[in-house]
Amino acid sequence: MTQPTSRPWYRVAAGVLPRPVRRRLLCLGRDLTSIPARLKPGARPVPWSSLHDVGGGEFYTMGRAILKSLVNEAGLTPDDHVLDIGCGTGRVAFALADYLTARGCYTGFDVAASGLAWMIRYLPPAAAPFRIVRADVFNTEYRQQTEARAESYRFPVSDGSVDVAFATSVFTHLLPADAENYLAEIGRSLRPGGRAYVTAFLMTPERRGPAESGAAFVKFHPFGEVAHVGDLKVPEAMIAFDQNVFMDWVAKAGLELAPPMKYGHWSGGGPKPGQEFQDVLVLRKTLHAAGAPPVTGVREQDRLGFDG
Repeated sequence: MTQPTSRPWYRVAAGVLPRPVRRRLLCLGRDLTSIPARLKPGARPVPWSSLHDVGGGEFYTMGRAILKSLVNEAGLTPDDHVLDIGCGTGRVAFALADYLTARGCYTGFDVAASGLAWMIRYLPPAAAPFRIVRADVFNTEYRQQTEARAESYRFPVSDGSVDVAFATSVFTHLLPADAENYLAEIGRSLRPGGRAYVTAFLMTPERRGPAESGAAFVKFHPFGEVAHVGDLKVPEAMIAFDQNVFMDWVAKAGLELAPPMKYGHWSGGGPKPGQEFQDVLVLRKTLHAAGAPPVTGVREQDRLGFDG
């Protein structure tokens, strides 16, 4: 008979603690177990989980994988102006530093000052100018010292100035009004024909049963009329949106789906080859959408600028 695998001490202890404390303990446990790898000769700097939790996967490997998806699925080129929505500690920015040319440009924003500070310290030299902005947006985990809300946040770029925008594991933590605004801001920021690579949890009638019963990755609970959440006490921890409502927001933002939509395996059944965990959408700014001509002011920033 196979014996159950023992869990790390920090996971056992975290199971009985309030969520904010539990999260910090889990991050601390991962950080402690990562010390031997960090001390190896030639090891590259990797952000501490307790500094800013960026999710699963090896930092540089995940960054390169997302860059590959941006190139293959969103049509990213080395000369593009890229907008990184929720850049965190910059796992994709590190890959883009090697990819973008002097004609390209990077703008990334996040609410977590600690993650941005780490990114600025360790980001390698790049041909393209990089602009990093701390978003003045309330967040239960990273920024409680403001009353500004994501539902009214304006992205730090000019109208129609972005070629490719991306938001990975961002919409899974936005409340409905916030998500609708972020889609509208993507539509405002993109040039006509520009694309956005977005991941989300999209709820359909077929997925609702497994999600509410716990057969999916996490048990989701109905939250208002358009969403499901994993934790009713902390809805931003994990949130899924009704697919039809989400696509209505997409259309309202002047965007359209560049098919196919790629459903993730979060809803159960196990991953298929090449399948992501979250649902993946590539959105395109409609060619007839109104927009200002590209603005080059951001491209004239120093190699590494920081606002906020």
